[in-house]
Amino acid sequence: MKSNHAIRLPRWQAWTACAVLAMASGAAAAADAASQPAAPPAPAHQVTADSIKMFPAAQAGQKRFVIALPADPSEADLRVELMIGKTLRVDCNQHWFGGSLREETVQGWGYTYYRLDEAKGPAATMRACPGQEDRDAFVQVRGDTQLLRYNSRLPLVVYVPDGFEVRYRLWHASNEVAWAAAQ
Repeated sequence: MKSNHAIRLPRWQAWTACAVLAMASGAAAAADAASQPAAPPAPAHQVTADSIKMFPAAQAGQKRFVIALPADPSEADLRVELMIGKTLRVDCNQHWFGGSLREETVQGWGYTYYRLDEAKGPAATMRACPGQEDRDAFVQVRGDTQLLRYNSRLPLVVYVPDGFEVRYRLWHASNEVAWAAAQ
């Protein structure tokens, strides 16, 4: 007799399972992001100068980007992936920048912001590309700390070197939960 039981795991376990599965398709997602238009769309929510006055101004050679996220009833099930990079002319190889996104705190306020001080590269794989033309693509900074907690109450503030831009996408935890096999 076959049994079909559904279980509820704590949110962090369900999120971890979803993130692991989603990261497996990262190459396809990166290719998708690279094919998107270079012109930024109009922001969904405007950020007022008053709501970001406590954050430091951008230093020389850097630019400040601000993301206002809409309120969502299931914010604990959402994450924001920062996609920092620039559009370059590339061949068929995989291209990327190296860099480390640092989390910093506004003194006296306790608000978090993120800073990419420098991006190294670009670097690329070294495959031959016979007969393939170069194309424009969004080349990202690779890093580990670019999947952030969703919080609609505060703006998401990111400082990057001049010439780079910040894109983002939202990750949703799946309601489907799978069992791990004990071995």
